[in-house]
Amino acid sequence: METKDIKPHKGYITAIFFLLAVMLFLAYTLWNNRQQIDDLEHREARLVEERDTLRSKIEELEKMVDEIDPDEIETEEAGRSLLSNFEINRLRRQGLDDPVNDITRDLLTRNDLIPYEGVLGGTMSFYTPQNIHILTPQWVFAYFEDGHIRGEMLLEFSVDNEGDINWTVLNSYLDK
Repeated sequence: METKDIKPHKGYITAIFFLLAVMLFLAYTLWNNRQQIDDLEHREARLVEERDTLRSKIEELEKMVDEIDPDEIETEEAGRSLLSNFEINRLRRQGLDDPVNDITRDLLTRNDLIPYEGVLGGTMSFYTPQNIHILTPQWVFAYFEDGHIRGEMLLEFSVDNEGDINWTVLNSYLDK
């Protein structure tokens, strides 16, 4: 009789172990999902903090921009010239209204000063003001090219009584 009683209990025991395994699996899955949620919440909090910090920095930078005096901003012109205010004023007295730009514009029209011929149909020229650097009230260093080959030159200039600029090539080289 005892044998009959054990067999029905084996099915219950198996079912209980199976349910216990499913419950353990579900508990583990629930715990793992909770961990992932906690990690995501922590990352979200860090991102919100970073966003707030960046917003604060943007506000600070905007305040700084508002406080900048436009007269103190270095222009592109300042990067192309080593002339002091005294030298600029002396060139103004010689007839140039805006010495740095006047000198640069004049040289941009003087491709005849470049002692090299272009190649492959190119034309040697001073193409951009950014490549013309005024070193002193007499000297300019300039980059020229034809789209295929390039070179640089040192020029001397003078301003006559009418404010016209006269040029002399001191030295040049072609970088082939």
